[in-house]
Amino acid sequence: MSTIPTKQTRDMSFSFSCPIESENAGLFVSRGVGRHPDRVISSFEVIFVVRGVLRLAEEDREFAVGHGEYLVLVPGVRHWGSGDFPEELEFYWLHFRKLGAARGSRPERLSLDFPRHGRVGDPSRLLELFRWFLDAQEKQRLEPKRANMLCLMILLEIDRRESRASEDDERVPLVAREAKRLISRSFQGEIATSLVARELSCNPDYLGRVYKRCFGLSVMEDIHAHRIRLAKRLLLDENNNVNEVSLECGYGNVVYFRRLFKRSEGMSPNAFRKLYSHMHINSA
Repeated sequence: MSTIPTKQTRDMSFSFSCPIESENAGLFVSRGVGRHPDRVISSFEVIFVVRGVLRLAEEDREFAVGHGEYLVLVPGVRHWGSGDFPEELEFYWLHFRKLGAARGSRPERLSLDFPRHGRVGDPSRLLELFRWFLDAQEKQRLEPKRANMLCLMILLEIDRRESRASEDDERVPLVAREAKRLISRSFQGEIATSLVARELSCNPDYLGRVYKRCFGLSVMEDIHAHRIRLAKRLLLDENNNVNEVSLECGYGNVVYFRRLFKRSEGMSPNAFRKLYSHMHINSA
């Protein structure tokens, strides 16, 4: 007959080294003026663009980092903005250092191998990691071990990059590319799948199928995504009340806007403003 042990076990204890050391992170929200500074940094910097296009140059190459894409800047190499910040630009950034193995210790087995510039496989997951980092940083609860592990998780997500066609890729059917451009220009006004299809002289059901296959979102889901991204930028300005933000983004019904915003961001517009307006946010 088996017996149930009654002796209390000791707490678990693990010891391992992390190959990186994080520094600080932030969210950049453009006001449509200025450009990235001309500088040389002493650490690595990973940038994740969630809106717009960031244009940077180095001595021998240029980068145009679009939404859903990342860029890793390396220490000791001069870089600068090759174009002014567009008004809709928004990106997260994180500085970190690579640690060398201590003398006599076993080398680290973890290996990450990815291009310095690429497209993220799961942008929503990476976005949540950056938010987690910034939230803990703002609340002064980001002890070094948590910061380093979050930084490592961010790099691991980048390592799971995705190489798929963008809306400017010729592999994407013309009707989907034109719909994407139309939505980006007109999402604040009266717009729906049927109106986009009418503008492009195609069947709404056909457009919906092609759009979903190419971009992973339905036409209306993408319209809402554009509106919510704009709402987040507008909410960072405390002079804009929620009703004004709702109208500016194309929602005449503020209750509907609040419901969609909470579904997308997991919090109300006011809660978002309270949380992120006090984070490490810089703007230009």
